[in-house]
Amino acid sequence: MAVLAFLALSIGDDLLAYGGALLDCRASSWTECKSLLASTRNQRQFEALLKRYYPPHDESAALPTTNVHRSPTPSPPSEMSTESIDSCDFAYQEASSPGSTSLDKSSSTEVVHTVENITEVSPGLCFVISGTIQLTCERFSINLLLKNGDVALHFNPRLPQNYIVRNCRVKGCWGREEVASPLSFNLHRGQRFAVQVLVTDKEFLICVNGRHFNAFQHRLPYRKICTLEVKGDVRDVAVDQCYMECYPQLELEIIRQLSPEALATAQLGVARPLHLPEADGKPMPYTGVLQEPFTNGRKLHLYGRVKLLPHSFYVNLQSSAYVWPHPSILFHLNPRFGSVGGRHVICRNSWTNGKWEREERSENVTDFAPGKPFHLQIACTDVSYQVSLNGKLIAEFIFRDNPRLVEAIYIQGDIKVFDVVVETAY
Repeated sequence: MAVLAFLALSIGDDLLAYGGALLDCRASSWTECKSLLASTRNQRQFEALLKRYYPPHDESAALPTTNVHRSPTPSPPSEMSTESIDSCDFAYQEASSPGSTSLDKSSSTEVVHTVENITEVSPGLCFVISGTIQLTCERFSINLLLKNGDVALHFNPRLPQNYIVRNCRVKGCWGREEVASPLSFNLHRGQRFAVQVLVTDKEFLICVNGRHFNAFQHRLPYRKICTLEVKGDVRDVAVDQCYMECYPQLELEIIRQLSPEALATAQLGVARPLHLPEADGKPMPYTGVLQEPFTNGRKLHLYGRVKLLPHSFYVNLQSSAYVWPHPSILFHLNPRFGSVGGRHVICRNSWTNGKWEREERSENVTDFAPGKPFHLQIACTDVSYQVSLNGKLIAEFIFRDNPRLVEAIYIQGDIKVFDVVVETAY
């Protein structure tokens, strides 16, 4: 009886995981079900190795959030925002990505560049990797290795599929892949590339060709990284190491200011921002810097179009244009398009002292519609931010901090942004 009890306790978690996987694929084909079970088994094996070789008390090592399938359990209602300045909600995500074991099947898997004299790894250290992608390139990888050969970060662009895999490896076993990103794929054969990998206390921040791409939470002790290697179909590779005070280092757009009269004239003209051609859309995610404090009487005008299959988008009024250190977000506006019939959830919140505050939400009938252009306005009054859509008030958010702290605007999600303008108070 004792043996049976021991077996039940030791494999109970695995049975729950596999049972949940079978429930999730009950309407799928046998091939898909087999793939899901294999993925679940691989993840369980990876977790076991991680616990064995990198126990939770190990400095700078954290057990990653897993994708193990379990039976759904009711969760208490949450009033916390899920989007910050680095969200994957708006990204392409495959249910089962090709090469889920992260095997580098490039036409060339040889190491083309290695750096072994790694500077002491601590928060703020940035690796800058540059080179040229060969015309025949299928994929390449950048790996941060520990002394025992384990991979703390595997950064693996796959050009035919137009996405980038992130993963780690322990004793030859790969963990769960991450492929989603809010940034569109911007690596091309025959062109130069530049990748920045910044180490923070919780995660790696990755910048591709001058734009923040995504984050990868630490699964192994980052302070034990001793080698960087580049593999695959790239050439002329160079690697630099430096310490940074803020990330990413990029040229920021200064948001133009217009007087009320000038803005009215522009809106009446033929080339009003709302009618700008698609080619003039802003790169997303969008970051703009304010010329002056966003205070009483000023209005932010956002001209855009909702994408055809929208999930949500958000606009942050924040204290800094940088991703790291994480800025304070004085106002987080997050319309969500999950409802039907024109009713959308409008969420509002703020981020201070490293966490989200109490979320406010309302469900309204709005003019947001797939493929439809819109004019969103955020007006700063003496006590609150007032949000209008196509001239109709849809939300209000009472100040939780001094609005003079707002220095930048960050926009992300399922919209096309044509123009961003600040209307002055006089």
